[in-house]
Amino acid sequence: MSIPTTPNTKAAPNRRQWLWLAVLVIALYVILPQLGGFRHSLTALRRANLLDILVAAAFTALTYCCAAATYCLLASKRLVYARTVLVQLAITFINRLLPAGIGGIGANYAYLRRTGHAPGEAGSVVAVNNLLGIVGHALLVVLSLSLWGGKLPPLHTPTGWAHQWLPALIGLVVLLLIGAAFFLRKRVRSLIAQATRQLRYYRRRPFKLLAALLTSMSLTLVTVSSLWWCTQALHGGLSFVVVLLVFSFGQVVGTATPTPGGLGGIEAGLVAGLVAYHMPSGEALAAVLVYRLLSYWLALAAGALAFSIVQRRGYLDKSLSRATL
Repeated sequence: MSIPTTPNTKAAPNRRQWLWLAVLVIALYVILPQLGGFRHSLTALRRANLLDILVAAAFTALTYCCAAATYCLLASKRLVYARTVLVQLAITFINRLLPAGIGGIGANYAYLRRTGHAPGEAGSVVAVNNLLGIVGHALLVVLSLSLWGGKLPPLHTPTGWAHQWLPALIGLVVLLLIGAAFFLRKRVRSLIAQATRQLRYYRRRPFKLLAALLTSMSLTLVTVSSLWWCTQALHGGLSFVVVLLVFSFGQVVGTATPTPGGLGGIEAGLVAGLVAYHMPSGEALAAVLVYRLLSYWLALAAGALAFSIVQRRGYLDKSLSRATL
């Protein structure tokens, strides 16, 4: 009588573990030579303009208003705007704990289910929201390049230490994109299918879809404004269009980074982009640290408080929201 055997999964690392190992090796290659620049960044932070940082914080707060407005326009059932803003802040807490926005997708689905949407409706609304975010962001980049592309400063030619880490950073981005495409391929196909079904619903409501696209684009604009004011606080002197392009690059890197909230990947992408457009490395790192303090760490704390309120008031389907965590 033969004894059934099970494969020893612990003996062979899975693909995710190999990806994490590769990311760690490249990250160490990129970061270690730059540790000396942190001292200059701390000096730059002492010279930062506090008023500009406060304006950046205000724009960060506006992101939740824009996100809530988009969902209110897309939802098949009526959503209370103030409650939706609070839920979006709570979802920030979940999104900071899970990679690639997976937690946010599940939590928004849970919120829509709680407001009376059928499972198919809730999933489709979330999918259309994500699709509009991609389309709106792409439209802003294309419009900016078509109108002001000729006025952009030339990219910084890699020399010295930049010549050493730039190829590694490009390799890191490529590796992360390949890994993200592999791990998220089923989810992306599902979201596209759901969005296609929901778009038929908006054929009779084209103005709602257009308004949702505009609020989604506004979300991108206020987020970029927060980063731009952070660069202004550090006397970066970069134009808004340049910061939009840098932000786009940072988002690509952060989305492909398999860490909670793109932690590490977004910072690396933003610093690399700012330096490429001639912002001194110390000031660039300081600006990104301030931006991430506002958009990640302070948002994480505020989101945790909002999440407890949302759970206590029953705004999320508890079983679904627990599943996202």
